[in-house]
Formats: sequence, C-alpha cells, structure tokens
Amino acid sequence: MKNIIFDIGMVLIDFHWAVTMKKLGIPDDVIAHLDTHMVNHPLWRHFDLNDMDESEIRAGFKEISPQYADYIDLFLDNMEDVVDMYPGADDWLKSLKEQGYNVYLLSNYPERMFLQHMKRFYFLPYTDGRVVSYELKVVKPDPAIFNALCTKYNLRPEESIFLDDRKENTDAAAALGFSVLHVTDPFAARDQLAALL
Repeated sequence: MKNIIFDIGMVLIDFHWAVTMKKLGIPDDVIAHLDTHMVNHPLWRHFDLNDMDESEIRAGFKEISPQYADYIDLFLDNMEDVVDMYPGADDWLKSLKEQGYNVYLLSNYPERMFLQHMKRFYFLPYTDGRVVSYELKVVKPDPAIFNALCTKYNLRPEESIFLDDRKENTDAAAALGFSVLHVTDPFAARDQLAALL
C-alpha cells in the first residue's frame, strides 16, 4: 500500500451544521425541518457539483420552505464556523507521511465553503494533492472523480486505500479496485487504518 486517500467531511473535519444553526438562534423545530429539506436534501448536492449559481440553490430551498426563508439566508450567510478539524487529524496525516505513505484528499465540497474552511484544515501541509468535486463538477460516488484523482497523480487503485464516511462512496471505490475503510467513528478509524496498513 502506497497511497492513502481521505474524504474530508466527517473523516478529518466535523460538519456540525445543526450546532451552528442552534448558535445562530434557529429554533429546534426549524433545524429538524431544514435537516431533510435543506442540508440533506438532493438540492444541496448542487453546491458540491458547482453546476448551479448559489443564488439559484438558495431560491430553490426557499421555494421548498418559504416559511423559513430568513433562517435559510441566516445559515447560508454564516457558513464559516460550520466545520472544525477533529483533534489530532493533522498529527494523524503527519504520522502517515513520516511512515512514507502518499496522502491525498478526495472530497465532495462546495467551492465557497472549501475556500472559507481551508484555514481550519491544519492537515493540508501533510497532503500530496487533492481532487474536490467543485473543480470537476463531479461528485462521489461517480467513478469519474476517482479516475480523475488517479489520472492527476498517477495512482493505481490496487496500491491505494480510500477512507470515507458514506458507504456508497467506499462501495464505489471498492468496485474500482481500491482497498477501503468505511469510517463510522473518525477517531477509531485511526487504529482501524493502522491495522490495515
């Protein structure tokens, strides 16, 4: 095994959108509604795909939940604090680099948020490269995004292990010949990965 490929959200960083909504004063019942009608709604994927203008996506969410239009704007205008790196994630990647592994990132992520959040990604200096969905307008689990990473960095799937919190993404990677680790606990994953290497 030469290459370790990480998803970012819920593997290296905590996307604590509900906590952020609560801090912004959004009521619990509205947070519960916006869970399924915004953050985990299929329209959200267009942020990651970067194939629609953000104003169109906002308008779409407001059309779905017109009674919460002000809360939708409040949340989307305050995305900077919606993530934090999991403690020790930077040391984890640093250790892997010191052991001689190549470390890459493969993530579904909206452009504006990625650029806002990068300053919290203290693990970036220990990576050898990345492919992010907004750059290609392709999202996991589409095989094209895995192939793009391999082409960009001349990686062979059989020499690579991919970590992601979504099983559909690890299943897609496994079908392409990658070793995979489905991350259900971002801290336990550190020992789980060590056992696989």
